[in-house]
Amino acid sequence: MFILHCTDAAGMPVSLRYAPHSSALTNLDGTPVLATRQVAQQPAWEDAVRINPGQPGLKAANPSVLKIQLGLGCNYTCSYCNQSSQVESMAMTRTADAQAFLHDLDKWMEGAPSEIELWGGEPLLYFRKLQVLVPELDRRFPDAEISMVTNGSLLTQEILDFIAFYDIRITVSHDGPGQHLRGEDPFDDPIRSALLMALWRERRAENRMIFSSVLTPANSDPAAIRQWFVNRLDDESVVTSLEGIVATHDDKALAGPGVWSNAQYQRLRESIASSFETGEALRIPALVQKARGFLQSAMEGTPSTSMGQKCGMDRSDHVAVDLHSNVLTCHNTGANAEHGLGSALEMDAIRLTTSTHWSFRECCSHCPVLQLCGGSCMYLEGEQFAQSCENEYQFGMGVLDGALRRALGLKLETIEGDIRRPTRRKMIPIVARQ
Repeated sequence: MFILHCTDAAGMPVSLRYAPHSSALTNLDGTPVLATRQVAQQPAWEDAVRINPGQPGLKAANPSVLKIQLGLGCNYTCSYCNQSSQVESMAMTRTADAQAFLHDLDKWMEGAPSEIELWGGEPLLYFRKLQVLVPELDRRFPDAEISMVTNGSLLTQEILDFIAFYDIRITVSHDGPGQHLRGEDPFDDPIRSALLMALWRERRAENRMIFSSVLTPANSDPAAIRQWFVNRLDDESVVTSLEGIVATHDDKALAGPGVWSNAQYQRLRESIASSFETGEALRIPALVQKARGFLQSAMEGTPSTSMGQKCGMDRSDHVAVDLHSNVLTCHNTGANAEHGLGSALEMDAIRLTTSTHWSFRECCSHCPVLQLCGGSCMYLEGEQFAQSCENEYQFGMGVLDGALRRALGLKLETIEGDIRRPTRRKMIPIVARQ
């Protein structure tokens, strides 16, 4: 149980009680703050499967979400890349392996997925493989949503025509004003810029394309990010989303853009919260989804026992594979190390031993933004997890504050309660004696 100390529009103090494990948001006298959603029957909450290395998860041969990793190669060297530490464990593939993958798919896949995600690295580096895969996947699973995340720097007219013909949903991963942390900006090249703009014009009408950014210390204001794209595309209707806040998957990120100062965290929280007041957050799907999920959980009393990991890869029906049909912890990992879980051709033998459900982490079980966060990255440990968790916590605090401002007119000031944060490395400066 936590006490949320807030102020109203007149600056008067208002305190609420919030229990993230039962999603109870009440006044101090116990009365609900939000009108309880009227439903004909109370939802029958199903407990999430809680996994850890000693209690491994399973994978199903009839996934609802199939993530196909084409390879971890990329033409960019982003300073916070969550795949760079996995590149050496990537299983190398050739274009011919795409055909072998399709042949093997018949041997293990049961039923049709509702979503098929195509991943790199940079997936357009593997366009010849996509030309083999996509037509056949589209033929076999005509009702499946096929999507792809790209940095947008390798577009050609041939690729644009291919995307349009197979109606692939596209996310262009670009950090707007913080793009310098990734590398070259494709918008600075006239030819690439024209292709990106053409893709936007062709795909925006049916919501088949979106720009999505990562929050970093150099890129912490969602409203400013969206405005950057408005100015660049000369289109006030641009809807941008967020891939989330930067995580620390390696020492490079821990030594650079994955670490925030207290002042930077404060700016992050305020920029997110104030965007809900101005309404700008309502144009950013990732913020809307998080805030709406929090408010919905409070109205319906969503128990934390029903919560899996935010990425969904702890679920048996979310399966990531490479073109050798190796099952992976997730699409950001390689098969030739600990995150290679075995062959999809022997799906019954697959065990997800590499990850930990949030319920086994003390910090998550004592976190006021648990319902907003969903446990950070499930396979990180040690300092990498601790820093990623702190970043997610600060992000969640900004959304919590913003949701309270938008829904209740209350500004979150402090939170009182048994909040436990993961232990992080303490840096002790060494000062030479004079």
